[in-house]
Amino acid sequence: MSLQELSTEAIAIAQILETDDEEEDNLFEQLQQYLTDATQVKIDGYCWYQEMLKNEIEEWKTKKKTLSEMCDRLIEQKEKQLNSLKQNLLRLAELGIIDDYLMGHNKAIEIRTNSKPTVEVHKTEDVPKIYRQPQIQWTVDKQAIAQAHQVGKDVSAFATVTYGKQVRFKNAPRRKQKKNISNEQ
Repeated sequence: MSLQELSTEAIAIAQILETDDEEEDNLFEQLQQYLTDATQVKIDGYCWYQEMLKNEIEEWKTKKKTLSEMCDRLIEQKEKQLNSLKQNLLRLAELGIIDDYLMGHNKAIEIRTNSKPTVEVHKTEDVPKIYRQPQIQWTVDKQAIAQAHQVGKDVSAFATVTYGKQVRFKNAPRRKQKKNISNEQ
């Protein structure tokens, strides 16, 4: 309530209390009616305020959802741009246009073989049982095939094992200055 509304109500209460003796009988009824009216006004105010808060909450939930969707789209777009940048560098290295290690003033780009190989199975029926993982339905244990290939076992009859490339952006290593031994002696 504003100060003006409180002042108006205070005047109304003062007028009720300043009644003549003849009106004392009605005083209780007037005060009771005044309190009932004031309570009803407060109830209406609380309900209005509750509706306003609910509407604001829904509005903020909608804004949050829209903002989240917008951020998801931006993140997806930036991830695609980063992947495109890496694929372009891999293609340039594959064509021999750039080296596998490039140094700038402060940064370096290194193109190196992935530590985990990619296994492509030709025919799943031809895969020996030692490379199958027991399940309700068997699947190819590509990790076991990759490990067997790494230790020198021939898996070419049923799989091709390749090592992909990856691009790493990193800080360029700082070169230590060699001390001139002849100057120190």
